[in-house]
Amino acid sequence: MNYQKYTLFLFLIIYHLMVTAQNEWVVPQDKKGKLSPFEFSATSKSKGELLYKTNCMSCHGNPGKADFQKMTPPPGDPAMQKFQLNSDGELFYKISEGRDFMPSFKNVISQDEIWDLISYLRSFNAEYEHSFVIPSEKSAYGGIVTIALSHLQDKGKIIVEVKGLKNGLTENIEGAEVVLRVKRTFGNLIVDEPKVTDNNGFAEFLEPLDIPGDKDGNLNLIAQLSNQDLYGVTIADTILSVGKQFTSVSLTQDRAMWNTVKKAPVWLIFSFSIAVFLAWGTIFYVVLQLKKIFDIGNR
Repeated sequence: MNYQKYTLFLFLIIYHLMVTAQNEWVVPQDKKGKLSPFEFSATSKSKGELLYKTNCMSCHGNPGKADFQKMTPPPGDPAMQKFQLNSDGELFYKISEGRDFMPSFKNVISQDEIWDLISYLRSFNAEYEHSFVIPSEKSAYGGIVTIALSHLQDKGKIIVEVKGLKNGLTENIEGAEVVLRVKRTFGNLIVDEPKVTDNNGFAEFLEPLDIPGDKDGNLNLIAQLSNQDLYGVTIADTILSVGKQFTSVSLTQDRAMWNTVKKAPVWLIFSFSIAVFLAWGTIFYVVLQLKKIFDIGNR
């Protein structure tokens, strides 16, 4: 009998250790000390709050409310001490890489946006002291990097050209990872897979023909280099006619539930009119019966 108890006890201990090991998120040592490339401010916090509500709140809930989703491992509340014990570098790594139910955001939002998000998360820690990289340490390249976008309509491709200017000489930037997104109100959409520039500094992306643009198919494209430690924050913002032609229609043009009374659905107007008629008819009938009772009483 005691043997069975000891076996069960040992099993529970091993199970607990396995679950704990599974929940532990190990961050590479060289990533833990990573610092933000700018000082956190009210502006970065405001940007981060919007990013959190768009990308994180559905799982992590409202910070400080402990209303995160019940998952294994649990997402956790960003305002909790366990969450805040992570270094800035650890938070950056986990948000960038993701694991299990936690998606990777490195190709969804830019590195600066990840730091904006961390800026917002740190606002829930009164003891947090911020350290950041001084401007001279932002780029290891030592020159100016530019991005240009063009459209090869006959081949259905978007060409991203990356050039560098260093010591007065222009050169092609080879081996730089480029992420291409379409600007949207509620989070930018990634286009194709991230590409790496060839020896001529070019990266090719397929046209996002399934993404609706304006009536001419124009899309606002944002190209950015992922290697910010090497090339700094390098972004190009260009409008190209590479999307699906789309003409927006006014939501109040046709009869609909949300429209004005004159453009409400006919069945709704008819039903409402009948309901009003029956209601007033009932009231009139009750009043008439009361009058009859009153007259009978007087006689």
